[in-house]
Amino acid sequence: MAQIYEVDPLAWNDFEEKHQNGFVMQSLEQYQLLKARGRNVKIIGMKQNDELVAGAVVTVDKIHGGYKALMELGPVLDYEDATLVKTFLAEVKNYYQNQPIVQVEFSPYLGFQDFNDHGEPITEKRNDLLDNLTKAGAIHQPMRIGMTDSGAMGWKYEKSLAGITKENLLDHVRKDVKYYLKKNQQFGVTHRFLKRDELSEFKLMLEDTAARRGFHDKDLEYYQTVLDVYQDKAHFIITEINFMDYLNAEQATIAQLDERLKVLEERLAAKETKRNRGQFNEFTDQKNQHLKRIDKIIQMYGSLAAVPTEPILIAGAMFLGQGNEMDYYFSGMYDKYKDFYGPYLIQYEMMKMAVEQGFSTYNFLGIDGKFDGSDGVLEFKTEFEGHATQMIGEFVLPIHPLKYRALKLMKMILRRG
Repeated sequence: MAQIYEVDPLAWNDFEEKHQNGFVMQSLEQYQLLKARGRNVKIIGMKQNDELVAGAVVTVDKIHGGYKALMELGPVLDYEDATLVKTFLAEVKNYYQNQPIVQVEFSPYLGFQDFNDHGEPITEKRNDLLDNLTKAGAIHQPMRIGMTDSGAMGWKYEKSLAGITKENLLDHVRKDVKYYLKKNQQFGVTHRFLKRDELSEFKLMLEDTAARRGFHDKDLEYYQTVLDVYQDKAHFIITEINFMDYLNAEQATIAQLDERLKVLEERLAAKETKRNRGQFNEFTDQKNQHLKRIDKIIQMYGSLAAVPTEPILIAGAMFLGQGNEMDYYFSGMYDKYKDFYGPYLIQYEMMKMAVEQGFSTYNFLGIDGKFDGSDGVLEFKTEFEGHATQMIGEFVLPIHPLKYRALKLMKMILRRG
C-alpha cells in the first residue's frame, strides 16, 4: 500500500533532478536553504513498487486557527497519471489528518498554455491536467495576472536552447540585443562573478532597485546562504564600467574626429563640395555626441576630479542552474547607469554559460501575463526570442474541511468589513 514517508535528502536529490516536473524550488538545495533560514521544512514522498514516484519539499507555517503546509512550485510527480495524482493527494491528506494542518497549498511547476510574444496561444490549454487535480480533491484558485513577491508564479517566459551553440547564439536573439552588446563593447562594459564577501555590493544594488520599483528585497544573509548551499550552481553576475577608461576612450575618439575635421576644413576652404560638407557635418555631430557623453559623466559626479577611478557596478543578477534549466532570479540596475545597457551583457553571458553547461532551457521566470505593452519586463525578455507560459496555478487541499470552510468564511467577512 502506498504511504507518505519522510524522504532522505540525497534520495530526493536523485529523484527531483531527473524528473521532468522537477524545479529549483523543490530541489535538495532549496530544502537546505529553507532549513538554514530556520523554516519548518521536510521532504515527504510516496513509493510504488518500492520506487519513489511522487513527493515535495514542504514548509509548515502558522495561520489563523492552525497551520498550513506549502509545496512551493511542487509537488514533483507525473501529473498526466490521473491515478497517481489521486493516490498521492489522498495519502497526503491521510498523512496530515492527525496533525494541526488545516490545508495543504501547492502550485505545480506545470504549464497550462503557451503563448507567443503577442499573447496569441501557440498550444492548447491543458485542461486534462487541471481535471486530474480537481477530481482528486484539490481546489483550484483563481489564475493570477501580474507578478508578486509571494505566492505562486502565474506566468513565466523561457527560451529553448535546442540547436543553439556559443557560436550561433546571436542568430537567436533580436537585432536590438546585438546593438546593445556592441554598445557594451564600445563603452567598455565588462562582467564578472561575485564572491561571497562581495555580496553586500549586490544587496545594495537590489535595495536601490526594490525601493524604485516597489518590490520586497531579501536580506544579505539570504544571498550568502544561497551561495553557501547552491555553491557552483548559484551565479551572482554583475556588469561594471570604469568611467576614467570610458572618458579616456571618448577623448581619444574626439581627437581622431578633430584630425578628420581639420582635413575637411582645409578642403572646404579650398573648395566647397557637397561630399566634403556632408562628411564635415557628420563628424561634427559625432564629436558633439561624444562631448555630451563626457559632460554627462562629469555632471553625474560633480566634477572630473570626483569621477571614480575604480570600476563601478551598474547592474547585476542572481541565477540558479539546476536540473534542465538555467533560471534567472533576482536582478537590479542603478537607474543612473541604464544607458550603458548592463542587463543585456548579463543575459548574453549567462545564456552562453547555459549552452556550455548543457542546459536545455533558459528560464527568465516571471512576467505579468499582460501583452498590451504595459509590461516592461516582458518587453525586455522577448528580445531574447522565447515564449510565454501561463502556469496551471495554485491549489488548496483541505485536510480538515469544516475548519477550512470556517476560516474561509471568516476571511470573507473580514474583507467585507
